[in-house]
Amino acid sequence: MSLLSVMMLFTFVIFSAVFGQSQVSINNIALADGKGLVSIFADGQKKTIATDAKTIGEALEQNGIKLGTGDVVEPSAKTVINQPIYNVNVYRAYPAIIVDGNNTTTTLSGYRSPRQVVTSAGIKLYPEDRISVDRSEDFSSGAAIGQKMVIERATPVKLLIGGKMIEYRTWQKTVKGLLDEKGIEIKPSDQLDVDLSESVYKNMKIVLSRVTQDVLQITEAVEPEIQYKDDPEQPKAYQKVESSGKPGEKIVSYLINQKDGVELSRQVIDTKVTVQFEPKIVIRGSKPEPAGDNADLLSKLRQCEAGGSYQRNSGNGYYGAYQFSAATWNRWDTGYARADLAPASVQDETVLKNAKASKGGFWSQHPGCSSKLSLPKFPY
Repeated sequence: MSLLSVMMLFTFVIFSAVFGQSQVSINNIALADGKGLVSIFADGQKKTIATDAKTIGEALEQNGIKLGTGDVVEPSAKTVINQPIYNVNVYRAYPAIIVDGNNTTTTLSGYRSPRQVVTSAGIKLYPEDRISVDRSEDFSSGAAIGQKMVIERATPVKLLIGGKMIEYRTWQKTVKGLLDEKGIEIKPSDQLDVDLSESVYKNMKIVLSRVTQDVLQITEAVEPEIQYKDDPEQPKAYQKVESSGKPGEKIVSYLINQKDGVELSRQVIDTKVTVQFEPKIVIRGSKPEPAGDNADLLSKLRQCEAGGSYQRNSGNGYYGAYQFSAATWNRWDTGYARADLAPASVQDETVLKNAKASKGGFWSQHPGCSSKLSLPKFPY
């Protein structure tokens, strides 16, 4: 080993011992005094100080380090010193020109990341946007050298999918490329309002409708049927509920067609009765009426027109056992607004009055049942 190498090694050992003792001494003194140790890296120099400053900013001021416009401190100048040791970096601001389409912004920033420089200048960036950086001397002072940052914006596209609007930004050139990039699968039943090969353009709106089919099972009530029992001891106008019955239940399966979660149509594909209904039992009079052949004709007419029910409201403008229209019923002073609201005797009496007053004979007011029953002419 040469004499020069030996001397250099000896010097390094002595320096390390002295510097180490100095550091230990500073640390011990600082901790003993309740002060924090702050290592400051600024303007190409490093300073390690013991300080009783409350914040990083105060520590910088105590050491004559001034912050200019755009300078960045990490951790920030407002950071409270509550730990024994801190490493502080001061990044001096440099000028930058930011070109965003037709807009140009000049700024001072200590950030080293181009995206941080741009956002610190108040310019909104999207993750898909790109920034190209170059050196620039194009500043008003003429002496400053900085950076020129050019923002390249991704194409904004709106996609209405499943009834929800999503905004994307992309560098893809076609609709297919965009959908593939975003991992959006198109199923055979889906409906797309543009061709997959169509070019993507700024603020383009694409509608992708999801068309689905689902099977829905619903438990529904089964209304009890009405069963009649004839009572020959009661007049034909007599009715009494012997048993109100009990509804049953059935499971109905529907095929539901939906578009973007909105039901378009449904159809029954299966019905299963799970609980049988108990019929409603109605006792009705069957005692012959003292009206000769008229009673038999009226009974047949009631059955034909309204199933024998004096309370029938067909929902089509015709009422009662003989299905009177409002106009025909109101010709007679019955005291009831509609036929189905009148007692059986009043309805029988009114239909006979109307028959006798009819120019075409009894059956002219009931042409359908007259033809269907082929009944003889009303005997007056």
